[in-house]
Amino acid sequence: MAINLQKGQRENIDAPKFTIGLGWDTNSSSTGAAFDLDASIFILNDQKKLVSDENFVFYNNLTSPDGAVEHTGDNLTGDGDGDDEQVKVDLTKIDPRVSEICVVVT
Repeated sequence: MAINLQKGQRENIDAPKFTIGLGWDTNSSSTGAAFDLDASIFILNDQKKLVSDENFVFYNNLTSPDGAVEHTGDNLTGDGDGDDEQVKVDLTKIDPRVSEICVVVT
């Protein structure tokens, strides 16, 4: 089941395993600036704080300590079909201190 979100939207996902995909294509006309999307994942405790610094998953820290969240890497161009970046989540592996996973796209 695919869920498409627009800027500012939220979604609660009730599945033990899921993949978050980012796909984009650059415009045919150039503004002169590079265009890139990045996914960052904040793995939070019940006080809505990071469980630890290592529980901030992004292009420079690809996997959470418990292995439950994996960022597949940074695509800088958006070239190609389908997802340009993916975050894979396996809640069966999640640290018991985790109460929320927040995904931010910039």
